[in-house]
Amino acid sequence: MPQATATILGAGAMGTALATVLAKNKYKVTLWDVEKEVVQGIARFHKNPRSLSNLTLDTSIKSEADIIKAVSSRDLVVIAVASGAVREVATQISTVLSRNCVVACVSKGLEPQTFKTMHEVILEQLGSGFRYQIVMLSGPTFANEIAEKKPTAAMLASERSNEYSKRVISAFSNDWFRIYETRDIVGVSLCGVAKNALAVGSGIMKGLDYGFNTYSWILTDAFREFSRLIWKLGGAEQTMYGLAGFGDTIGTCFSEASRNRTFGELLGKGKTISAAIAEVGETVEGIGAIEAMHRLALKERLKLPILEALNEIVTNRKKADKVFGELIRNL
Repeated sequence: MPQATATILGAGAMGTALATVLAKNKYKVTLWDVEKEVVQGIARFHKNPRSLSNLTLDTSIKSEADIIKAVSSRDLVVIAVASGAVREVATQISTVLSRNCVVACVSKGLEPQTFKTMHEVILEQLGSGFRYQIVMLSGPTFANEIAEKKPTAAMLASERSNEYSKRVISAFSNDWFRIYETRDIVGVSLCGVAKNALAVGSGIMKGLDYGFNTYSWILTDAFREFSRLIWKLGGAEQTMYGLAGFGDTIGTCFSEASRNRTFGELLGKGKTISAAIAEVGETVEGIGAIEAMHRLALKERLKLPILEALNEIVTNRKKADKVFGELIRNL
């Protein structure tokens, strides 16, 4: 039997970490990226100079700068680029994918302007013929811990349980990486957005020096708010309390490595939005997540006080201490 093949689009931390899992599971893996330095670093030194730079990659992992070459005739393609780039990438690969290829997306977020989920964006570009060959993979999956082979579990969402979803589960499953399956693509997709918004809120409370009593109270109410919104948008409420929701949120809210949590903490300490972004030094997905979820809540005519408070701080640039003080008085 020929060796199974996979390409990961986006050699960031997550793409690089997932490449190590696939290589361990005997896949022939290619990492594609737009940055020549990254492609050359992997090819020459088996290291990614941009992400997880201390990790030595298996020599079987190859790199490629040409996206068409990277995805042609592959059994599995993993989309791991930033959410704003997913449509462009999906468009580029739409005419060259093998008809038997399965596409797994680990990018989290909503498309700017349209507020569509990553699944909707990919399906639009690949066409209805790929409807049952697109899966979403989400959960508490810090890239460095995956690379270090620390036990990890994630949720796979697909419209049907079929040979394609089973292929992805088999591709990633091993002694330290486990995949659970659900049909709730909408819920899983939106949980990946909600957790970034909640991480900002968690950071704000940290910056304001609130205690665990306050954390527990606000996050419990926030989960209730976001589960209502997910239900209104077509997802299952219980998904918010599974790996893609609760699991991912816990990891992001309490990890020192979370950019969104750090950004929120800086806001809580009185930093301006621009100063906090500059200090974090990387993309803060929670900003767009809060704005998008707030607009969707308004469209659905839902009153969600915690989401409204986060939007007041991040979008309307109001002081975190005043907004949260008022929130707590009125909850």
